[in-house]
Amino acid sequence: MAELKNFREVGVFDLLSAPLNPIGAFDAEQFKKDARTLIDNNPNDKFVAVDLMGLDFVYSDAYNAFLQFQHELSGKGGMLVLLTNSSSITDGLRKAGLDRKLKVFSAEAEMMAFSLHSHSPQEEAPAEAPAMVDEPASAPVASQNVRTLLDGSLDDRRSERKTGHQRRFTKSFNAITKDEKKLAKQGMTMPFDEEKSSSGTVIGIIIALIVVGGLVAFLLMR
Repeated sequence: MAELKNFREVGVFDLLSAPLNPIGAFDAEQFKKDARTLIDNNPNDKFVAVDLMGLDFVYSDAYNAFLQFQHELSGKGGMLVLLTNSSSITDGLRKAGLDRKLKVFSAEAEMMAFSLHSHSPQEEAPAEAPAMVDEPASAPVASQNVRTLLDGSLDDRRSERKTGHQRRFTKSFNAITKDEKKLAKQGMTMPFDEEKSSSGTVIGIIIALIVVGGLVAFLLMR
């Protein structure tokens, strides 16, 4: 079996150099051969990257080759990715609708970061159930109705609350002032005093009108 030498390891990826044809364009057919040799020689390697740095475009046959190996590797829990910083290539992937099927890295540092956070299904440890954390008992809440003492016990003074004839009222804006002298002046007698005052005023006005009318009549008869 032929040994492939035009690749190197970058994180979990085998980074395969892009094969070029005589005119300097990406050679899709040679890529298929190289990728097949790489995968067959390294059956445990499931992550392959294609180094497209320095290329401004690839033809549609290259996209088809990429999809072919992406499908094969994804079936084993891996993937095929592209390494490129060319906007022309990424735009071409987007226009062809392949940007969701082929992952693109713009630098090897991104491949390394991805490698640190990625594991194949066989390497992943089984997820352990999260440890149950005992929640602290909820502390009694102090309020206007039930007060909390310093030792944590509840000061339930509602049982001492006086009702009926035992209730004691504090002086407030709606408290009743029990001053008999004030009640004598301002209490129930005030409405009657107001009536007497009003009736006296009306009688005085009537008498004054009668007197004035009499004077006017006396003057007219003269």
